[in-house]
Amino acid sequence: LTVENLVRARQQSPEQFDEVFRESSRTLLAEISNLKGIIGRFSEFSKMPPPQLQPVQVNDVMRGAARLFQAQLEAPGHAKISCVLQLDPLLEPVAADAELLHRAISNLALNAMDAMPMGGTLTLRTRGENGKVLIEVADTGSGLTTEECERIFTPYYTSKQHGTGLGLAIVQSVVSDHGGRIRVESEPGRGTIFVIELLRGWDSSRS
Repeated sequence: LTVENLVRARQQSPEQFDEVFRESSRTLLAEISNLKGIIGRFSEFSKMPPPQLQPVQVNDVMRGAARLFQAQLEAPGHAKISCVLQLDPLLEPVAADAELLHRAISNLALNAMDAMPMGGTLTLRTRGENGKVLIEVADTGSGLTTEECERIFTPYYTSKQHGTGLGLAIVQSVVSDHGGRIRVESEPGRGTIFVIELLRGWDSSRS
């Protein structure tokens, strides 16, 4: 449509072409950037590397994710989002790929921030339970319906206007490759919690 508008402007209104060209160029560049981002996400999803398992302190990964988003959380002109860390000090290491785990947690944190356009609280929590390490990323957003909870990890499913539907599918893929599980707990009006379950402890034979 933008190219067609350019052609029409060149043919019908040569004197206004420069202005139309400037506006159309901005539109084209923005859409091309969006397409590059989408292609990158498709490529990322189809070429997820296998995890290189090492003993990883999950609390360190959570702190790294919190530091990564701190500036964004406090950016002027945006609704205030507070980040709360609730980390189990007695947590044992897990067999994980620190980089992939960081990517998964960061994806969940970004998703949580998107769910709070009017501000709120992002909580990053860890705890041990029945031989497992639990990682929780919670928001105080508007929550999800039962249908959304059932479909949210399906590739290409998204409720966002400009989403690709791959972010949470990538998270699930990373968690599954680590031998773990992920679930979502939510209901409309009460926020959302994503819970990752990983096996506790480090076995060198798994590396």
